[in-house]
Amino acid sequence: MSQNALARQLEMSLANIQKTEYGKAKSIPLDTLEKICLALDCEIGDLLVIVERGK
Repeated sequence: MSQNALARQLEMSLANIQKTEYGKAKSIPLDTLEKICLALDCEIGDLLVIVERGK
């Protein structure tokens, strides 16, 4: 699915979809993650990764 199609389906701006995809979003509400998963037929764990920070 294209970013444009996803943005339209979720009623979000293309800029917000791009920030989310490229890891530039400062936060992502859980309801938005749920909508993305429903649109892409995936689980939240498929979208998120754990990033270790320096100690």
